Amino acid sequence: MLGENLSLFSEGNERTFREVHDRYAAALRCFASRFSLEEGAAEDAVQEAFIRLWERRGTVRDETAARAFLYRLVQRGCLSAIRRRRTRERYAAGAREEGESFLEGMLEAEVFRLVREVFEELPPACKEVYRLSLEGLSHEEVAASLGITVNTVKKHKNNAHHFMRRRLKGLREG
Repeated sequence: MLGENLSLFSEGNERTFREVHDRYAAALRCFASRFSLEEGAAEDAVQEAFIRLWERRGTVRDETAARAFLYRLVQRGCLSAIRRRRTRERYAAGAREEGESFLEGMLEAEVFRLVREVFEELPPACKEVYRLSLEGLSHEEVAASLGITVNTVKKHKNNAHHFMRRRLKGLREG
């Protein structure tokens, strides 16, 4: 079809261009639809291919070259649409994860702040025993370090546990 009208097409004859469009558009849409694109993306790739063919009409050698050019452009357009979709999906997932991570970090910091405030309210002896225990010292090591008995260490830890549990009870319910 283009063979006899190649010179007209190359010179910018719109009727010849419409003939080329009508001849290949449906097949190109079918080809593009195989890429599982979002609605309209396949049609956009086909239309963009015809626009590029029109812009390069002076370089078209024959109908086979024009057809190959169109298919290659549709394929590239579809692959670009897929890359853009994947990039958007990754960005959306990252933003969601970042938002969740931010919220988790904020909540963790708030809980830590509340625990620290309650810890600071402990009587000095209980606070010191509890701090040393949190550092990994055994009852015996804490007792030796502070010059108190193991039973006193246990009593201070128990008192600290009960006090903190009572003061932080609302955290678990909220």
